[in-house]
Amino acid sequence: MTNDETDATSGPQAIPEMCHHCFDVLIDKLQNSAFTERNSSQAVDDMPAFADHLDDVTVQCPLFITWDKQPHKSALSSSRKRNHGHYELRGCIGNLSPQLLVTAIGAYALTSALRDHRFEPIQLGEVASLRVAVSLLVNYEPCKDAFDWTVGIHGIMIKFHTDSGAFYSATFLPEVAGERRWSVMETLTALIQKAGYNGIIDDQLLASIKCTRYQSSKRRMTFRDYVKQCHQGENPINLTQPRSKSTQQCVHL
Repeated sequence: MTNDETDATSGPQAIPEMCHHCFDVLIDKLQNSAFTERNSSQAVDDMPAFADHLDDVTVQCPLFITWDKQPHKSALSSSRKRNHGHYELRGCIGNLSPQLLVTAIGAYALTSALRDHRFEPIQLGEVASLRVAVSLLVNYEPCKDAFDWTVGIHGIMIKFHTDSGAFYSATFLPEVAGERRWSVMETLTALIQKAGYNGIIDDQLLASIKCTRYQSSKRRMTFRDYVKQCHQGENPINLTQPRSKSTQQCVHL
């Protein structure tokens, strides 16, 4: 298992084909939106290719889609070392309630790319520098207290009220604390601040927190690997004309 892959002990599992689909729908959206006319035959099929790998196409699961960007002009021309180097967050949106995966993965791929209000919408010229991550959230458990979870294994969701009656809530995915090498307390501090609370973090506040832990099954893929796996190494982005239907879905060999 690599840093780009994590599997939970139970529940739906993220697979590479889900990452393929994220790139498919984003490229389709951006490439065709640059033109005033779009043939209906160019739309990505309603049932994504990854559905063939699901035991049940009606499966629902909370999920997050994350787009990162490599701070270089072209990921295709970068070396292998640079391709797996530093990436910066470009968008991350999901839903903590169960969602129908066959529709939600594509929908949230676009939402996180185009409607994360912390960032400008992703442009077609950026796609070659992107990396996508699909995180399926499973194994939800109530914690005994705010410290009842393990860095690198669990994500956490916190909720709390202050004496003034203000309500706060926030979540960190399982990889956040591990990738930043935070301790449990450092993670809690950052998450409380993410929720919008700027007051003193003391024992009383920590004791009032209701915490839920969860795990994730995650797959992460660069544009470079997507091109290798789905387009035989040929860049599918064409800046001069809309894509034909034949280039919109991965070819699974």
